Amino acid sequence: MDGMNRRRFLKVLGVAGGGSVALSGCGSEPEKLIPYLVPMEDQIPGIATWYATTCRECPASCGLHAKVREGRVIKLEGNPDHPVNRGKLCARGQAGLQGVYNPDRVRGPMARGAGGAFEPISWDDAIARIAERVGAAQGRQVWFLTGNERGTFDRLVSEWLGALGSSGRVVYEPFGYEALRHATREVFGIDAVPSYRLEASRYVLSFGADFLETWLSPLEHTRGFVASHGYRAGSMGRFVHVEPRLSLTAMNADEWIAPIPGTEALLALAMAQVIVRSRLALPPADVSRVRALLDAHTPETVSARCGVPAETIERLAREFAAGPSVALAGGMGAQHAEAHGTAAAVHILNYVAGNVGRTVMFDAG
Repeated sequence: MDGMNRRRFLKVLGVAGGGSVALSGCGSEPEKLIPYLVPMEDQIPGIATWYATTCRECPASCGLHAKVREGRVIKLEGNPDHPVNRGKLCARGQAGLQGVYNPDRVRGPMARGAGGAFEPISWDDAIARIAERVGAAQGRQVWFLTGNERGTFDRLVSEWLGALGSSGRVVYEPFGYEALRHATREVFGIDAVPSYRLEASRYVLSFGADFLETWLSPLEHTRGFVASHGYRAGSMGRFVHVEPRLSLTAMNADEWIAPIPGTEALLALAMAQVIVRSRLALPPADVSRVRALLDAHTPETVSARCGVPAETIERLAREFAAGPSVALAGGMGAQHAEAHGTAAAVHILNYVAGNVGRTVMFDAG
């Protein structure tokens, strides 16, 4: 037999014969060698096809290459041409493949039946129901629940709601960024979560943001941190982490500062006060709007409350202002009652140091 030796023959026979018997004995339906009889035009049995797609395991939306064999995705890899992850993929992205074959996954649209339980319905039925409900809601608020989205889908949802005359956008994340978004609205008047250019910084100051673990876009931040912290032009970048606990991100810091929990905002404002008072950076034209707030948070006033010596606050402020630098607020620093205040204080610190528009970027929406 051409192309069929003894080992190959026994292997196929084992899968088609003995394997089916073993599976049937377990009460499961036997696995087919080829999952469909009429394959797609671009599918050739035995030859893998790669598709470019996007990871949905977190809001970072990294680019993926999905390897497909006989209609089944079998491997995920980072897309080297994607600007966010550039070919890399974190553990969550690699594990995304398991969600495709999870037996408890939702496989299609479902609706609550007469008995109160969810029952599967067809896509045509689901679309018709949504169109009917949206059409009947004229003049009333339509609510749309999403995660913390970025890019095209985020704009699509906003435009869709705008066409209906609704502002009912609800964003939910288990470890959300509402405090950061709210602080951005109050300080800069922009409803957005900022993005950070760590690669353009030589001094990274994190107020609880676990940017090497799960915060915002960990792969993008890891690449930026490597570029920032690496040796070049005769020196290395510096990373200081401010957080009561020693997190995995904090363990990578050159210096770890543990303030009294909930007082991170005071430390950030005191640093900003030193920068403005000593004119360590070119002051913004409207710095007078925050001068009274900063004058009330001198290092000497703040030191006893946050548990960090005034001399350390002064030194951190001078190092940060020497730039290029960036300050981050999030992670555990955004999970307590003062989360909004911490994010707002860090925004002000970046602002007085001249980082907004250089290492801290805002895209409205």
